[in-house]
Amino acid sequence: MKLREFLTVFSNPDRIRIVKGDKAVYTGYLALIQHAENLEEFMDAEVKRFSATPEIRHKEWRKRGLMAPLQPWETPEYSFADLQMSLYNTIYL
Repeated sequence: MKLREFLTVFSNPDRIRIVKGDKAVYTGYLALIQHAENLEEFMDAEVKRFSATPEIRHKEWRKRGLMAPLQPWETPEYSFADLQMSLYNTIYL
């Protein structure tokens, strides 16, 4: 299935991460994908794999010198005592 067709199964507030090889070519909400630069070249690529990927980070990642979330400016979908979680629909091309 082509990426263009595969994206139709998601809704606008879904977080999408598109990976080509070992490089993420897009990370963000489906609703904003139309504004992404240079993504049109990947729309006819074959989808090889799909994974719903949870991202769990410590709330104080910056203060503690830990790895940053994929989108540190975004509000997490879930929050625990000292962790935050976001769910990304990762599409591998």
